[in-house]
Amino acid sequence: MKKYFALLLILFCIISIDAQKDSMRTSEVKAGSEYRKKTSADKIAEFPGGHSAFMKQIINNFDTSKLARQNLSKARAIAVFDVDTDGSIINLKIESYDNELVKQEFLKALGKIKTKWIPAEQNGVKVKNKMRQPLQFNLD
Repeated sequence: MKKYFALLLILFCIISIDAQKDSMRTSEVKAGSEYRKKTSADKIAEFPGGHSAFMKQIINNFDTSKLARQNLSKARAIAVFDVDTDGSIINLKIESYDNELVKQEFLKALGKIKTKWIPAEQNGVKVKNKMRQPLQFNLD
């Protein structure tokens, strides 16, 4: 069990470099939506301690034992959420996934994160910021 967790932890660290590019990018916003009409903020939302601190919390909250019992060795999922003007994660959902169990564990891991983000800003005003966080692991 510890071997699987160690492998998962190493893989998450490697993937976090690539994932950082995706999660720190704002998505295109449709005109008329509740988001600002401009597609990018002057300052995007930031997790205290940076993306590595965010990934560490995901890893700490992610239960790999269920995946190991199912002999699940590879999986991918993409979470999307908004960082609200108070720094809270809201509208959390899984955009795509390979396995229902991975989807559930990823949602649970993200839902346990209570650390507030530093909100995005547009012209000095705090705004919602759409975020995207991929998850990919391979225990082979």
